[in-house]
Amino acid sequence: MRRVATGVIIWMTAFAVVLGLGSLPGAEAAAPAATLTTASAAARVPDTTETTTSDRTATRTERAPVVYNPSPGLRFNEPYNRGGRRVSSIRAHILRSIDSTRRGDLVQMAAWNVRGRSWSQAIIRAHRRGVAVQIIMDKSNWSREHPNPEAADIARAVRGVEDRKYQSFLRLCAGSCRGARGIPHSKFYLFSRVQQRKFVTMFGSNNATDVAANDQWNDLYTWVNNEKIYRTFQTVFRQMVLDKNQYSKAFIRAPFSPTQSVDFYPYRGAVPNAVPDPDMARLNKIRCKGSTARGTNGRTQIRVMQTAIHGDRGIRLAQKVVQLKRAGCNIRIVYALMGNNVHALLKANGVPKLQLAYDRDRNGVYDIYIHMKSLAIRGVYEGVTNANVTYNGSANWSAVPLASDEVVGEFRSWAITNAYVKWTDFLFTHRPARWGPVNLAPISTSSVEGRFVPVDPYSLMKENGL
Repeated sequence: MRRVATGVIIWMTAFAVVLGLGSLPGAEAAAPAATLTTASAAARVPDTTETTTSDRTATRTERAPVVYNPSPGLRFNEPYNRGGRRVSSIRAHILRSIDSTRRGDLVQMAAWNVRGRSWSQAIIRAHRRGVAVQIIMDKSNWSREHPNPEAADIARAVRGVEDRKYQSFLRLCAGSCRGARGIPHSKFYLFSRVQQRKFVTMFGSNNATDVAANDQWNDLYTWVNNEKIYRTFQTVFRQMVLDKNQYSKAFIRAPFSPTQSVDFYPYRGAVPNAVPDPDMARLNKIRCKGSTARGTNGRTQIRVMQTAIHGDRGIRLAQKVVQLKRAGCNIRIVYALMGNNVHALLKANGVPKLQLAYDRDRNGVYDIYIHMKSLAIRGVYEGVTNANVTYNGSANWSAVPLASDEVVGEFRSWAITNAYVKWTDFLFTHRPARWGPVNLAPISTSSVEGRFVPVDPYSLMKENGL
C-alpha cells in the first residue's frame, strides 16, 4: 500500500526549505543528502522464483552499464520538487549503482516492498546484462488482493535457471523471514561490485519503491570496499532466503568498529537474559544534566524521528521520554503516526513533538510522510559527558519490529549525529506552506487531518510496512 492510513490520532506539521550541513563532504541532495566518508561474493542459491499471470510486458530495453562509483556515507531523501526537478537522492544512488553493475556481478536486495517502473526496469536491465539480482520482499505486497505489476515483471524476467554462477530470483516471505511472526521489514542493498567499488553495502529506511522517493522522508547509509560488513549483511540475506524461523539465533549484533555496529532483528528471545526492549535500554543510558558536548549548554539533546509510536510498547517508550524531559533533557520528536495514549501522555507533559504527514486528497489516508526511524543523542550517554550517538534503520517504536526482520545501526560519530540533529531540527521548525493551517484537534471529517479511524495497530503496521 502506497500511503499511510490515519488509523490512530495523527497531528500535523513539518518541512519546507533546504538545510545545509556545513562542511560535511559529498552533499548530494537539496534537503541534506550528506555523504559522510567512512572507511568471493555469495554462495549459489537455488532458484525458486515466484511468478504471476500479470498481463504486463516487462521492458526489453537493455542498457550498457553506466559509470557510477557510489560514494560512502549518509544520505537523506526530500520528497518535494525544488527548482523544477524531483529530489530523490537515495533512489538515484541505488538505481545508478544497479545500472553500473556488469556481467558476473551480484546484487542482493531485502525490502518490505519492491514497486515502481524505475526499479523494475533497472533490475531487469541488470539481469539481462548477466548480473544476478536476488530480491526478498513481503508476500503481502504481491497477491491477488494487492497486485504488484512491477514485481510480476521482475519475476517473469528472472524465471528459470540460466548458465551463470549466481541465479537471479524474487522471493516472498509471509511474515518475518527469520522469525516466527512479524514482517520482513529490513531495507538493505548489497553489491559485490559497482564499477571500481567492491563490497558495497547500503541500509536504512528506504524501500525499493518510487513512493519512497516521491512521498517519504528517508535515510540511507553506504559502506564501500568493506568486505567484513558486506559479508555480515550477506549472511543475514542468505538466512532470509530460507524463510525459516532462526529461533534464538535470529538476533545478531555485529560490531564493525569501535564507532559502528549493526543489530539484526527479530529481537525477541535474542539471548538468555536479554533486555526486553533495545530502545528502552538505549534511553536508560541517557542522563540529562552535565553535558559537555558542543552546542548543548549542559543539557543532553535527544532527537527522535519515527514513522509510528503506538501500542503498549509505544506508551512505555513515551513514558521514558517524559521522565527524561522532566530530568532536563532537550527533546524533539518528529513523527507520522501516534497512538491516542502516546499523544496524550507527551502533550500533557510538554514534550515537543511535530507530525510530518499530509493527506493531499483528503481521503483519510496520508500521502506524504516521514518514514525514518532514528534516535540521535548528544550529551551524557553511558557516563560519557560529550557523547554523540545515533541509531537508525528500519525499526519503529511499536510492538511489531521486535518480532520482525529489521536492521538497526549504531554510529558513535559527531558528524553523523550532528547531521541527524540538524535534520530533525529542520523538519521540526519548517512546515510546507502548501499544507495549509495546522489542525490541532481531532475531528471526524474528510476535510482535514487528525481523524479517528478504528484499526488494529498490528494490521496497520503490516499493511503499511511502517
